[in-house]
Amino acid sequence: MLFLHFVIVSWKHCEDIASFRRWASHINNNNLIFLDETNLKLNAAPSSTLVAPGEQAFVVVEEDSSYASRYDMIAVCSGNEVLPPIVFTPEDRKQLNVKGVNTEMLINYIESLLTRALSGLDRYPLYLIMDNSNIHNEDKIMEELHENGCEEVKEVRFMPASSAKRLSPLDNTIFAIWKQRCKNRGLITKSNIVNVMCDEWNKIDRQLLSACYRHCSLTYGQDVYKDCPNPHWHQHE
Repeated sequence: MLFLHFVIVSWKHCEDIASFRRWASHINNNNLIFLDETNLKLNAAPSSTLVAPGEQAFVVVEEDSSYASRYDMIAVCSGNEVLPPIVFTPEDRKQLNVKGVNTEMLINYIESLLTRALSGLDRYPLYLIMDNSNIHNEDKIMEELHENGCEEVKEVRFMPASSAKRLSPLDNTIFAIWKQRCKNRGLITKSNIVNVMCDEWNKIDRQLLSACYRHCSLTYGQDVYKDCPNPHWHQHE
């Protein structure tokens, strides 16, 4: 028996997304700074490969279970460039006694790397955009930015709930492309995974970023309702 799973998207949800896009479209994409967390597992490897006759038709990985070690990364981009990421290893999380990235780890990243990177862009104003995860504390983030001399960030702005797949260039589709490029590097081990993650992140170019910002309808003149899942019933104007 076939079961179909339907996701109901309300008229208001689409209007909230449209409102965000209208706001973003009047700001230069280079001033829209997106921040999010992602991860790569140690068992990441290509799912298919070309092999010569007589060679093994599989790729060896160090861990092959669903419980493979996870390496968390906080990543940031503008419409023009990526900013330095930070990677937290399983050992880091064990030492901090956490299961994933928390507010303190995010604040540490802002203090140690992000403030200098944002100030180095020499742009004003900047808008730091993220989802409404409970680790994204607006007051703490703004306090940390300003305490470290980063006055370029005018506002921390949150996307509407459950909208990152439609609004964030990171979720749509920079992270997916980044993960595939990491996997295409071949054998990923404990000794090289952090370097692979950072290296492939830093290789993301302006053309990809610009295309992903456009794909999310963050640029002026685009249809802010283009991905409405039910335009017939919603009747957006």
